[in-house]
Amino acid sequence: MIGRLPPLLDTPFVISDSVFVSPRHRSARLNAEDAFDPDGSRDAICRREMRIHDARSLKRAPSIEREGFQLVDAPDDLDFRNHSRVTGQFLRHCESLVEAATGCLSAKAVQHGFRTGRATGPAGRGLYGVGAHADFSPMIEDFVEVPEGHHFALFNIWRGTNPDRPIESGPLALCDLATVSADDIVYADCLRRSEPQTRVINCRLIHEPGQMWHYFPNMKPSEALIFKQYDSRQEDAASRAVFHTAFQDPTTREDAPLRESVEVRVLAVLPDADPDRDCRKARFQAEVPNRRLDGTVSTWRQEPEVDWVGMKRQPSMAAADPAN
Repeated sequence: MIGRLPPLLDTPFVISDSVFVSPRHRSARLNAEDAFDPDGSRDAICRREMRIHDARSLKRAPSIEREGFQLVDAPDDLDFRNHSRVTGQFLRHCESLVEAATGCLSAKAVQHGFRTGRATGPAGRGLYGVGAHADFSPMIEDFVEVPEGHHFALFNIWRGTNPDRPIESGPLALCDLATVSADDIVYADCLRRSEPQTRVINCRLIHEPGQMWHYFPNMKPSEALIFKQYDSRQEDAASRAVFHTAFQDPTTREDAPLRESVEVRVLAVLPDADPDRDCRKARFQAEVPNRRLDGTVSTWRQEPEVDWVGMKRQPSMAAADPAN
């Protein structure tokens, strides 16, 4: 496959790298061992250089509708050490941000988690998400509670939690979803950093030079990122979610403190009609291959995510047919 040429942008950028999937795994299912490889030392995984542009310097600010992500002013005086306020007032605040940015019919915060750059719980909970990925695959549709006849979308709200300083180290790089091809998506078996760990199927990315990456340097405590993580309206798999990864900014000062951040996943009910949801869902889920590169068949099944508020609890039987 001939690599796509990168688009030309006259904006400042930094050069960094991240973990991607080897092109050999195109159209194959990645197994859990290979999927969890932050060092990029396995054959299935590779590190690739990325040019990451300063999104603040773009002539037109990125938006959820075009690039799939948007920076918003979101001042909030929350004390993130107060768990009861975080799970109440702050989650409602995130819901209102999604409602204002998307015009959705309703929004519900369904998950949240904190990142400190250190392991703060089982399975490395609290570490940064290193490696280009999107959080959900079509298999999440078996567990989402949405009024019949409506499309839905899942968004991530990402922001710093230290009220006294901007985010310096470990910023988030986001890939313009218009520059990703569905052929570059690899579906991966993986375990979430939850307690207990749950099996999920998410999306990883094969690196191509045409992919356009952005970041917002020195995000203020009063700023938040909203980015798309699943959109049931989109027939093109590449248009459903924004791939993202934490990265090392080479311009960060050596004594910069570790990034402290929170991410909240919000389920939005959209006004768009989804009259034949079962058929559409089956079509999307059939895109997820079961066969691995070595010819073996994955028996991995998406499980209910234990920290998801209001998630359906029945086990999923919707993985693609092994014959596909």
